[in-house]
This record gives sequence, structure tokens and C-alpha cells, in this order.
Amino acid sequence: MLFTLLPMAGLLLSFIPPQKREGLIFWTVTTTLLLHVVGLSVFSVLWWMEGGRPVFEKFLTYYQRGDAEFSFDLYFDKFTLVYAVVTGLLGTLISLFSRYYMHRDPGYKRFFNNLTFFFLGINLVIFSGNFETLFLGWEVLGISSFLLIGFYRERYLPVKNSIKVVSLYRLSDVGLLVALWLCHAAFGKNIQFEEMNQSAEIPALLAQNPLNHFLIPLVFLLVAAIKSGQFPFSSWLPRAMEGPTTSSAIFYGSLSVHIGLFLMLRTYPLWTDNLAIRVLIIGMGLLTSILAGSIANVQPTVKTQIAYASIAQIGIMFIEAALGWHILVLVHFAGNALLRSYQLLVSPSVLNYLIHEQFYHFEPPRDKSLTGWFGRLRASWYILSVKEFNLDRFQFHFLWTPFKWLGRRLGILSAPAANFAMGLLLLGGIIGLVAGVGEISWLQKGIAFVMAILGLFHVLVAFSERESAKRAWLLVILAHLFIGLSIGYNAFFDPFASAIYLSGVSVAGITGFLVLSRVEKMENTFDLVNFYGHIYEYPGLGLLFLLCGLAISGFPITPTFIGLDIVLSRIQNNQVPLLLVVSLCFLFIEIAVLRIYARVFLGQHVKAYHAVAFRNS
Repeated sequence: MLFTLLPMAGLLLSFIPPQKREGLIFWTVTTTLLLHVVGLSVFSVLWWMEGGRPVFEKFLTYYQRGDAEFSFDLYFDKFTLVYAVVTGLLGTLISLFSRYYMHRDPGYKRFFNNLTFFFLGINLVIFSGNFETLFLGWEVLGISSFLLIGFYRERYLPVKNSIKVVSLYRLSDVGLLVALWLCHAAFGKNIQFEEMNQSAEIPALLAQNPLNHFLIPLVFLLVAAIKSGQFPFSSWLPRAMEGPTTSSAIFYGSLSVHIGLFLMLRTYPLWTDNLAIRVLIIGMGLLTSILAGSIANVQPTVKTQIAYASIAQIGIMFIEAALGWHILVLVHFAGNALLRSYQLLVSPSVLNYLIHEQFYHFEPPRDKSLTGWFGRLRASWYILSVKEFNLDRFQFHFLWTPFKWLGRRLGILSAPAANFAMGLLLLGGIIGLVAGVGEISWLQKGIAFVMAILGLFHVLVAFSERESAKRAWLLVILAHLFIGLSIGYNAFFDPFASAIYLSGVSVAGITGFLVLSRVEKMENTFDLVNFYGHIYEYPGLGLLFLLCGLAISGFPITPTFIGLDIVLSRIQNNQVPLLLVVSLCFLFIEIAVLRIYARVFLGQHVKAYHAVAFRNS
């Protein structure tokens, strides 16, 4: 428990020193990291001397009702040991390096706040004892990535790329939620990693159902592939390098990009006997290594080269994990993480040396004519590698564009008459829900599905909204209300569960709307077409709106986080369409909310008397 409480204490303490006290900020964070490393070293030695058997501790059950139990559990084994040691070592070294690298940067304090926030998230993932605890850390990693990619928030491309990356991260988050639901449906309970690793019952139960036998590992593989930048999700990693070099070194060169691999190692008992899944993992890893290696060799920027080189190595690690070579995977992970961090930290100096060498020892390239079919094939492969095989464009057109198109077609839902009709429908649904008694009928399940569809329609309109930030915010709140009604009709109405889910939504929704109204009043009006950068002059309002957005998205700072788990637990095993609709709602709610925040508060300030920033870093 110490290894999760210590980073949390360090995070809270790091907010206290003022911006100008750089030394105090640095020592607060670095002392936290050093204490963590020392404590971990002592614990690891004692653990190894006692035989190195896995340790499981159940600390807190924060919700239990029926067969739904959500608890905070911790687990320590060889995977935890290696990942925790590398994380603590690199975190400390990066903190020491950043003291001088970030000196006098306007965001000095914000950088160290985000560093400890990330450290908290990755430790929650590494030390988690069940999927619920792992998901909590998974969410923290996603938001800390968004904050650090957009660290230079006065520039266009860092903000734009932070939205791109967090959109894929959110897809990974929702995929993990779906995987949790599938596991609960397959095993009839929330499983713990100790039970999964030491009992043959869970793999046997999984093998009895051919659909779950393939579907559950497949969803986990999708989640891990997104987080670790495996094909076809490789293009997000270079875009994540827009943040400071030190954050790139610890996040996307070494630690965060390997966390998908950790998930596959942790869930290994669920797919170890599934030959098809193992072959799929090997194929994905091999394809990723070939494509990423080719791209890395021809990229003009050093950060992009290192990013794709790291992805290529992680692809090989996925192959090793599928073959069951776990010790080799851990050694490979530690070596790759340390190497990529070092390469990124020295990259500015290396660039200087290379430019000097090129200036004084330049030799024109020899004429190499590419003739014949093999020459044309090499030239085509070269062009595709330079263009990164158009993976970024592929994701945009096939993953997000269809939903934007649908959201624009449903724009009528934002009209006043439609809002009035939806308000009457919500009121009637609430009255019917409170008055309804008896067994759940097929009619009620149909109503539940219709309500979920309406919730999805509203959040898609918010996702594609361009004219009004307040309207997009209200559409997100309406989507939550429709989801709440849907789950209420789908199962026996539970006022306590509904109160948990909607309490965080209502408080955050009202506060966020007031913040937007305040900014609009002071700055006349604004839309969602441009970036306005209002955080320049209203940093307090920007922070408050970000907290409201995270709360309404289900981030673990409000009861809405528990509410998301409750919502999914009340969807029955045979209601996969309802699960998919609700999951899509949760996916686009966070993306829509962070899009509002980025457009209103980030980017170059709309007023001309502020400094003009470059488009990227």
C-alpha cells in the first residue's frame, strides 16, 4: 500500500510550493521518488529472501451490491518487481535531469505535478491486484499523457496531437471496461490476479465457452495494442513527442508505451492455451516490427526515429510474450526502456554533433538508380515508410470520420424544439421508472435500448458540434441522463446506484456550465471552430473546467467513476448490443469534453497582444 500512497502524497505536496520556488518543487517530487525507490529496494530484497512468492492484499471494498463487488486490491510478483524497479529508477533520473532542463520554464511546477501524477498512475497499474484497480491507474495514465503532450499549450500542434492521442487512449480505456464486463459475465464474479494466476478454474471456465475463449483475449489484445502503439495504432507515438524531451523520455520512450505489454503479461493465463490468439499476437508483433523499423530508418526527426524504433522492439516483446518467454520479455523491457530514455535525453546533443559533422564532412550521395521491378519496389517501400504507411490518415478516416458524419446528420437534436421534446421524454421516463414495479419485461428492455441509443445520438452531436461550447456541454449531460434511464429500465430500479452515478454528473455538469457561461460573458462569445487560449487570462477557470470535464467523464475523482462500473455490471450477459452502445457513449463523452476544454482554454490566445507561438515544439 505504501507504493501507491507515497506517490499520492507526493502529488498533493507538489501543489503547495509557489511557481517561483523551483528548488522546493524539485525536492518535494524527487524526495518522493527516492523514498519510493529505497522502500521498493528493501521490500524486494525481503520478498526475495522469503522465497519470492506472489503477495496479494485486499485493502478496500468501495462498492458491493449483489454479485457486483469493486475493491482496491494490490498484487506483487516478478512482473511487478521488474516494472516497479525500472519505473522508480527512471522516474528519479528524469526528475534529476529535469531540474536543470526545465529551469525557468513557465510550466516548471506544472511539469513536476504531471510527473508525479503519471508516477501515481503507473504504480496503480503495476501494483494492481484486480482489473478494477488496474483500470483506475489506466485512466490516470491517459489523462497525464494528455496533459504532458499538450504541455506547450500555447502552440497549435501540441494541443491538436494531445487530443489525437487521448482519443485513442480513451478507446483503450473503454475496451478495458468491455473486457472487465466480459470477464464478469464469463466467471460470474470480479476476478483477482492471484486467483487467475494460481487457480486452474478460471482458464477452464473460459475454455468451456468458445466465444469467450477467443473474444476476451482478443479485446485485451486490442487494448494492449493501442496502449503500446502496435499495428495499426503505431502513428500516435511520434505525435506524443510534442511535450518536453524529458516527458518523452519517461512516457513514450520507456514506461507508458510498455504498459500494454504489461497487460498482456498479466492476462497471460487467459490466453496461454489459445493457439489462435498466440499466433495473432506473433503476427501483429512481427508486422509492427517490420513496418516500424522501416519507418524509423527514413524519418527526418530524431524523436520520430526513436519512437518507431521503440515500437519495433515492443513488437518483438509481444512475440516473446506469446511464446511464453517471460524472463526474456522482462530483460528486454528493462533494456529497451533504459536505452530509449538515454537516447531521448541526449538527442539534442546528438543533433548538434551530427550537424557539425555534416557541415565539415559532407559527401554528396552516390547515384543509385533504381531500375527493374525490385528497384521500383524499394522506391515504393521507401515512400510508404516516409509517409508512415498513412496510418494516421487511416485511423482518422475509418475510426473517427464516420461518427463525425453521423453526429452532423443528427444535428437536429440540438434545435430548441428537439431539446423540449427530449426534456419531456426524460421527464416521462423518470416518472415511469419511479412508478414501475414488477419483473423486467421485454418492453422495458426495449425501452432501455432506445434510451441508450438516444444517449449515443446526443453525445455524437456533442462530438461534432462546432457552433456553441455550452450546447455541446449540455448535450453531454443529456447523454448521461439517457444512459442512467437506460440502465434503470434494464434492471430493477436501484435508487442508491442511480444516485452514485448521477451525483458526480450533476455537480460537475452544473459547475462546468457555469464556468463556460462566465467565460462567455467576459469574452463575448466563442464557438468550437478555433482554439481560443483563454487559460492565459483565466487559469483558475481553466483548471476548474478541466476537473469538471474529468468528473463528468468518469475519472476517479467523483462517484461517476464507480457509477461507470455499476452501469456495466447491470447489463446482462445476453445484451451485447446494449453493451456496445453504452460503451460508445462512454468513449465519446470524454473525447467531446476534452475537445471543449482544448478549444476554449488551450492554444494561442485569441487576443493579439499575447505572444505568438510556433505551431509546434
